Amino acid sequence: MNKSALKWRDIDAYHAQFSKNIQAILQLLRKAIMQAAPGATETISYGMPAFKQNKMLVYYAVCKEHIGFYPTPNPILIFKKDLEQYKTSKGAIQFPLARPLPFLLIKKIVKYRVNEDAAKDKSNFVKKPAVIGKAILAYNNKQATGKAICKLLAMEISKKLPGAENKIWHGHPVWFLEGNPIAGYSNQKVGIRLMFWSGAGFNEEKLNVRGEKFKDASLFYPSIDAVNKSDLKRWLGKAKTIQWDYKNIIKRKGKLIRLK
Repeated sequence: MNKSALKWRDIDAYHAQFSKNIQAILQLLRKAIMQAAPGATETISYGMPAFKQNKMLVYYAVCKEHIGFYPTPNPILIFKKDLEQYKTSKGAIQFPLARPLPFLLIKKIVKYRVNEDAAKDKSNFVKKPAVIGKAILAYNNKQATGKAICKLLAMEISKKLPGAENKIWHGHPVWFLEGNPIAGYSNQKVGIRLMFWSGAGFNEEKLNVRGEKFKDASLFYPSIDAVNKSDLKRWLGKAKTIQWDYKNIIKRKGKLIRLK
């Protein structure tokens, strides 16, 4: 990264140093970022175009053979599967200049950063502990088998979705964001089933139990040793940014539409 923030007065000046072809690509990238983060402010930081909400969301820079895209470290982990075809490092992605930019993926990453930034800003004012509802605590304690898995999942989901409502819904623990079901689990014969209502859009191989009618995806945990917290963290991160509208499914007579 060029650490001189004084060389370019604004993003237009940064773009102007490059050929018309590169300028056109950069303008499309800039447009995609602003569409995904309409409340962001453009600036130059570390000598690069940058976009700020409460804190910096993303940066980009033109390199010899690629555009460096810098969305901070977390999105590299959250979108690891989607980024397999690109070179990445901690906080950085290389998009080759010889190939079209993946604008849909870029927008998803930026939207994730917007939500992540907003959540961090809220936490600066009120630090809420993970709260598990009494009904879910009672459900977990009633389980003859899988009790430890249920308790672990309840704690991890509540920590990663701190603003979510949680309750027993259709007989099982479920977490909701703005009234929309996000994640939950149930005790079945083959193990504890962890389900994401919009999980079919996560592009995660391990979530290989798919619903026939809707956009859900699940997996079964036969033992507590099978629970991978890194996977769970990544999936819950995606669950915040990839959502289908189940809240209004009855009103729409069974038709699902994409929210995020």
